[in-house]
Amino acid sequence: MIVDSIEDLDALFGYMQDRTCLVVPVLTDHQSHVSQNKISCIYIYTEDDVERLVPINHTEQLQGFSEHVHRFLELESVFVHDKKAWLQLGGNDSVYDLKTLWWCTYGETYDDSLYLQPAHHFYQRRHHQLAHVNAIIPIMQHAAMCQKIRKYAWPMIRNVKLTESYKTFNSLYPKVFAAIESAGLQVNERFPQPVAVHNNQVYTNYNYHTSTGRPSNAYRGFNFAAMNKEDGTRSAFCSRFEQGALVEMDFDAYHVRLIAKLIGYKLPEGSVHEYFGRFYFSTDTLTTEQYEQSKQITFRLLYGGIDREFLAIPFFKQVNDFIWNLWNQWKKQGYIRTAIDRRTMTREQFPDMTANKLFNYYLQSLETEFSVRKLDQVLNLLSSSETCMILYTYDSVLFDVPLSEAKHILPQIQDIMQSGNFPVKCKVGDIYSKMRDITL
Repeated sequence: MIVDSIEDLDALFGYMQDRTCLVVPVLTDHQSHVSQNKISCIYIYTEDDVERLVPINHTEQLQGFSEHVHRFLELESVFVHDKKAWLQLGGNDSVYDLKTLWWCTYGETYDDSLYLQPAHHFYQRRHHQLAHVNAIIPIMQHAAMCQKIRKYAWPMIRNVKLTESYKTFNSLYPKVFAAIESAGLQVNERFPQPVAVHNNQVYTNYNYHTSTGRPSNAYRGFNFAAMNKEDGTRSAFCSRFEQGALVEMDFDAYHVRLIAKLIGYKLPEGSVHEYFGRFYFSTDTLTTEQYEQSKQITFRLLYGGIDREFLAIPFFKQVNDFIWNLWNQWKKQGYIRTAIDRRTMTREQFPDMTANKLFNYYLQSLETEFSVRKLDQVLNLLSSSETCMILYTYDSVLFDVPLSEAKHILPQIQDIMQSGNFPVKCKVGDIYSKMRDITL
């Protein structure tokens, strides 16, 4: 089972040709971010019940195959345990993500912890201060863990159809979020959390296999998706460039504009909240207080239910019709499909659904599906630049930009973000807690 010669390794690669395969890389350090990690061993299972474990960096190996890792990473059309991690290890994008398949099939997040053996818990607890502890855990314990993964995953791999929705998701999401994670965020001495810092950088961890598809982003106890603006936490994040700055782009009234696009309602140019405020207050010019009240009224109606008196406003009449049509579809079919990726959300996944909750979930999935496509376009633009996309949080994106690129790259990013009548507000700062508005 354990490959210990180059002849056996060559035979394995030949044997994998034209066979359905599952590939599970085991990292050396369970505490370090994947982008800063190494592979301890790689488990291979093929469709005719042949399995192999290839040592890469492990204390028990008779022969290491670290110089052959690239051959595994170049594999195509295989199922990998975690494609986002695979890409950060340098893997080929033309593979299928097991975790996404699990999520699409069973409607739940894949839980890695279920497959660990007692030996993993023992070593990782006993040697919690030791880096690369997986390299000393008995290699047959890694094999037992991978066999357990295969036991539950393989019937799904063999029997589930790879839908167009899955293929679209598989080709887009791991790639986008692997790129953001790998960039890291530069921190200074003010960084307060016990998160591993590598070369003055910390790393994010996006989980997009959530109930609505809206990604969470937490790593080692630090929630990057909900950083407090008041407690000084953000003052720890700065630019990695000697002459550079952080630039944040926030979508203006993002959900309102997404809903308008969804229902085919043409919003005018300019402020959405001023537009609706003129309906609410029957005036052409809003005071500052009325503007803030307009924002509150709009969000209350969209997330809490539309009161009858507001149905006279055409936008809210169309939104209300959409909500109840969606609800009727849910009750009749027992499921709906999301707006862009066409991912299925079922009654079994959400037994306590209501009409307004369904609309909110649908809107969160739309937000993510629409945003990820914009993020992908921006990342393609940045592929030959030093500028990094370092944080995505629902309706905002944070970039780390060297001064030498700012003048020409920022307007191009803004153009992509704003296309389709989705204006963004831009801020710049030396540290994340002190950002000031700018106009590009």
